[in-house]
Amino acid sequence: MPLLIHLSLAAALLVCFVLGANNASVCIRTSSGAWSLEYLMLAIGGGLGVVLGTIIEGAKLSNSIYGGLLANQSDKATAMLLLATLIVMLVATVLKLPLSLTQAMVGAALPVGLSLRLGVNWSFLALVGASWIWTPLVAGVFSIALYAIVTKIGRRIGDIFQRARLHAAVIMIGSFYAGYALGANGVGLILGISLPSIGWVLLLSASLSASAVVGIFLFGYGVTSTVSERILTLAGTAALAAQLGGALTVHLFTQFGVPVSITQAVIGGIIGIGWTKDIVIMNTRVVLRVVLGWMTAPLIGLGLASLLLALT
Repeated sequence: MPLLIHLSLAAALLVCFVLGANNASVCIRTSSGAWSLEYLMLAIGGGLGVVLGTIIEGAKLSNSIYGGLLANQSDKATAMLLLATLIVMLVATVLKLPLSLTQAMVGAALPVGLSLRLGVNWSFLALVGASWIWTPLVAGVFSIALYAIVTKIGRRIGDIFQRARLHAAVIMIGSFYAGYALGANGVGLILGISLPSIGWVLLLSASLSASAVVGIFLFGYGVTSTVSERILTLAGTAALAAQLGGALTVHLFTQFGVPVSITQAVIGGIIGIGWTKDIVIMNTRVVLRVVLGWMTAPLIGLGLASLLLALT
């Protein structure tokens, strides 16, 4: 196996590991505030969802970069894209900043495609850019609707213990579904870009998703605390609705092969529910920091990819 393919495989595994650590907040109930048995159980549910989402639906993102954004493929392009994305995601995770894998990779794809003359599909780029705006908005709407539905159902259950058991079961389902959406879209994006060079679709899917799960367990709590505690603390039904609304949004975009950010979706859901609950105490400094990260991720990815190309 050529050196570039070995490098791409290593980079793909590391990107998924960092993705798991950075996006763990979407697999854990957004009100879960500390390492605990609850956190462990939710991480298990979310991790299982990541694996199944990648294996079952990850292939739907196979044409997002090659065949979508870029007309052609090359092993050098794959290595450059994965390395640039890895650096961006790693820095964001160290800073405990939830970041979009999609934005970092799309930004890196532009100089790679132009420099290596792979052909850039500008209309698909515009579609992906529009999805970055629509994702938090759609997630906010879904989350508000789900919050209303779940709240109405909860009020009909009079027994407090039965309500608690139902709530615990739904939270586990929510963690699993959020992980599933992350696997199908986020890990699926890495699978799609890696597959032409590496092959072995089933083995690669299992390996990449397993790497993401390890990242969730080992280093996910830092970014989870940013989402669950430092932006806006939601409890119970509201947190669950934000998680489900975000996962539903990403799963919807996955059906059309459009890569989107599940962190954007869940945070959009959190803010949407916060407004409907008339919560005016929000850490706007952290929100602005997160939004600034979303805005600069494509530019940083572009700059890193350009630098890597210049060095090689």
